[in-house]
Amino acid sequence: MNKNLYILFLLMTSLNFSCNKEEAADTGNFKTKALTIAEAKTDKTMYRTGENVSFSFSIQNPTGSAQLEISEVRLVVKNLTDKENPLHTIGESAVVQKDVSIEAGNATIIDANSFFTISNSIATKTACGIFVECTFEDGSKSTDFATYFRVVDDHTLSTYKIDVDDYNGIPIYKLTGGMSAEFGVEKALTSFAKGISHSWYTENNNGPYPVWASADFLQLSLQKTVDLYNTVLGGDKVKIKTVILGTGVPSVPYISATMHAAYLPVHFLASVNSVAEVEAILDHANRKVCASYATLGYDGSMPEPAVAWIKLLDLPEIYRKFMKDHQVEEVIIWGVEDNVLGETWARKVIRKKHTSEFGAGSIYVQYTGHGSEADRQNLKSRINDFDQTEMETETNIPDWESGLSEHQIAQIAASIKQETNAAAFSVTAFGDMIHIYDVASYLSMEYMKKNEDLFGKTTIEAVILNEYLTSNPQFELSLGRVPLLYWQFIPPQYTIDRIFNGYLANAITGYYPDETAATLKQKTFYLNSNYGRNELQAALLNYGVTGEITARQTSHDEWTGSGGSFCEVYAWVISNLIGRNAYQQMQSLTRPLTITELETICTKVGNQSQGLHFKQY
Repeated sequence: MNKNLYILFLLMTSLNFSCNKEEAADTGNFKTKALTIAEAKTDKTMYRTGENVSFSFSIQNPTGSAQLEISEVRLVVKNLTDKENPLHTIGESAVVQKDVSIEAGNATIIDANSFFTISNSIATKTACGIFVECTFEDGSKSTDFATYFRVVDDHTLSTYKIDVDDYNGIPIYKLTGGMSAEFGVEKALTSFAKGISHSWYTENNNGPYPVWASADFLQLSLQKTVDLYNTVLGGDKVKIKTVILGTGVPSVPYISATMHAAYLPVHFLASVNSVAEVEAILDHANRKVCASYATLGYDGSMPEPAVAWIKLLDLPEIYRKFMKDHQVEEVIIWGVEDNVLGETWARKVIRKKHTSEFGAGSIYVQYTGHGSEADRQNLKSRINDFDQTEMETETNIPDWESGLSEHQIAQIAASIKQETNAAAFSVTAFGDMIHIYDVASYLSMEYMKKNEDLFGKTTIEAVILNEYLTSNPQFELSLGRVPLLYWQFIPPQYTIDRIFNGYLANAITGYYPDETAATLKQKTFYLNSNYGRNELQAALLNYGVTGEITARQTSHDEWTGSGGSFCEVYAWVISNLIGRNAYQQMQSLTRPLTITELETICTKVGNQSQGLHFKQY
């Protein structure tokens, strides 16, 4: 065999191992630096000042025949959060083992009890990365990231939270942390409780508060979600016929309200400052929860951290139990297909562990600006180890916030069928994701027609324009208000065209034949809007709208007690004009849409080249 080819063969086979513990190829009978750090875990994932950190991990020798000789194993803790001095060492490193010899194909477990103490010099919210530094018998060294822990106090937000207050007997749900997916949970809870909710509390009048994730972030978020539902429902055995399982697209509150369904997210939003944190979150999730992957990027409304959607690739046990306990009959997977244009330009992180496309443990860094220099700087300013992270060339992913991969849908649907008593369905947007927005209008009118005897409405009363991300479906529909969901960072004329020249006027006429584009101009228009609110109002007037236009006058639909946000106005209307008892009794008598009605609705949205796919598995 040609010598160069033989060397290449040895190099390739030495890399042929993965987290699935496949048989490692023989690299030859010589001392080697090849090692794998695995099963890395601290005794807790979050610590407070004064507490001791204990850590255990294994060093694996993946070679086929070479013995691994390590003269010293040292643990180094580095600051993953500090932007002024990124990745600097915290405190003193600790030698935890000497003279380690590992036979080929074997591993050794190392326990480092109380190897580190949280000093008061470490700022709250700091992510502390644990790095394993091995010194070999020839004096060379290797350093591998193992996991991290976070320093917290009583005020640290480690998962999203939804508080509930009372306004004259009306439950008011208030989200802190998270974004679209967690918003969907808040709105579903609001419908079950027959209350009102805001969008989310904002940090410095910008975006939501960061959720400073720990390594067990996914596990904690799933438990939080199930606990919230069981509290609102009044127990863990209350019957729920339908569950929506999907991304937090803006129509989720409408499908959950009109089908009286619980919504369970397929991903949750974590705030981080490094790729390393996401790696550790996924390592924990894939060990303790189920197959998971992540998209990592930034949101302009959150100037400090990077954010990562931690995504389920399968049905976790806690969701399976929820479906069983609540006797769920049907589960609808809801989102946007993976071939739809959106925030989809990304690069896959090259990890030491092999990961397949959208496979367990894979991480995709999402470039909102398609890899521009501004894009790169936005990422670099938020991700402290950005320059140290190797990535593949650009690729297209499912939209990082709304999308579902084909494999993801298929695996979750298969698990629903095999592991629960529920039937599995999916509703997914193809061609253009706008259709997963548009379907909210159809769902609303179908529901209003079905319950017009309760609502006392034989036609629509108004159109409400809900920007990303606002809505209170139960209240809107009972008052005859048809929603138009829209993305506020596009020209107002596009949104106006969707009303009068696009789908909405035709959809309204389809349900209410006496209503036309001309009569629609005479209706009341509510603008649940902030960005571009004045321009939108001017565009409506220019188009000839003669009905009243009522615009929200607050920056966010946030419950502040001032009475100016739409959610606060809604609660006042229920309390003072409708009556709390009358409103809640009416909601308790409403009839949900059926899966057959949903299938028919999907045929009305879009056309053959772009619209909604409805599928039963």
